[in-house]
Amino acid sequence: MRLYHGTTTSNAQKILKAGKFHSDLHGIESILYEGQRKKFKIPGSLGYGIYTFVDNPSMALRFINKFDMDNQVLQVNVDIENPDNILDFTNPNHQEQFRRFSQNLQNVQKANDIFNAIPGKSNGKIDLFAGIMTELFIVYLRKNGIYIRFVKKQTETFLPPFKNSYQRLGIPNGTEFTIRYPEDIKSIKQYSFKEES
Repeated sequence: MRLYHGTTTSNAQKILKAGKFHSDLHGIESILYEGQRKKFKIPGSLGYGIYTFVDNPSMALRFINKFDMDNQVLQVNVDIENPDNILDFTNPNHQEQFRRFSQNLQNVQKANDIFNAIPGKSNGKIDLFAGIMTELFIVYLRKNGIYIRFVKKQTETFLPPFKNSYQRLGIPNGTEFTIRYPEDIKSIKQYSFKEES
């Protein structure tokens, strides 16, 4: 599977030099259990992992341009040996399972407790809460013998900010794919948009 990851030029150079991505999964123990919640990387809306876009380097560039204009896009190739390792939010069955899980009062309380214990919340409240709930759901699936290595969902077009919040239009504009374990990546190279011309 061919995926695209947007990052700063300095990060891209570090990744290419090391030949691998750094993993943030060690932070899960800190968030979900009773460890320190003071200093760790905030999870994105799909939880921890390397955020990429499926078959669309322009989406990766557009994403990183929101944060930094000195950036690069990396092409990442992944072989998926078992489709059951994907938490696929484009699949109605997975959507329904997650909806039921995230509406359970006990799960909501656990997510709220974690959310409220995290200082700063610089990633945005909606994304952070969604990331916590996704991590809790992945733990729940693991207890039931399902091991998630990837998370997939469609991204949406947003309307401009209205009173400091973006309005969801609900129209898919791409597919986001999160790689939770860097060892699942078979190759990484710098992507050149000149190749498309």
